[in-house]
Amino acid sequence: MTADLDSLHLITELTDGDFDLFKTAVRTLLTKTFIIRGIDREEELYDFTILNAGLFDAWFSCMDAALLRDEGLGVVSFRGGGDTRLRLGREETCALLTARLLYEEKRAELSLTAFPTLTVFDFVQKYNVMVGDEIKKTRLIEVLRRLQSHKLIGLENQDLSDMEGIIILYPSLAMSVGRDSIDELLDSLSHREKEEPAPSEEAPEPEDPSALP
Repeated sequence: MTADLDSLHLITELTDGDFDLFKTAVRTLLTKTFIIRGIDREEELYDFTILNAGLFDAWFSCMDAALLRDEGLGVVSFRGGGDTRLRLGREETCALLTARLLYEEKRAELSLTAFPTLTVFDFVQKYNVMVGDEIKKTRLIEVLRRLQSHKLIGLENQDLSDMEGIIILYPSLAMSVGRDSIDELLDSLSHREKEEPAPSEEAPEPEDPSALP
């Protein structure tokens, strides 16, 4: 354990400006889970976190948590314990999988800095085909808002009733749901497609569910 904490002393070597960045990065990771390279306002936080990963590792180890990082995806995230894991209902899980599959399909079309985008209409079409049922518009808006709140997607047009509105697919999707877990989640959902879960029923968790608060 002490070896994990060796880098904590680095906090005393931070300048006032760097200490402010450290506090902002920690607060962002605890409240929003992800810091994503390519989001303009987060570029500096991302670079700072990667450069000082040892300090963040030591800091989070004090709360039995960890810093996950994937420089290929350009994402760092907070990984907490079981009490911090996101619990998703069936429709939310279906929406998460839809977004994840669309991200996988579209990422090859991108430049190194762009995020995949699609219209709300295209998202709904993919969702309906995958689930075999239509999602109601009011429920769709709630589900997309929740994915946005966890920084898995972005919304260019906040009016989600507009089917031409643009959804941005963030690489945090790939960190949250790895390729190995996609088939498992799809199989789990297929066994429940004829059953509506009770309000308190939880859907299967993503591969790294603790990366979602």
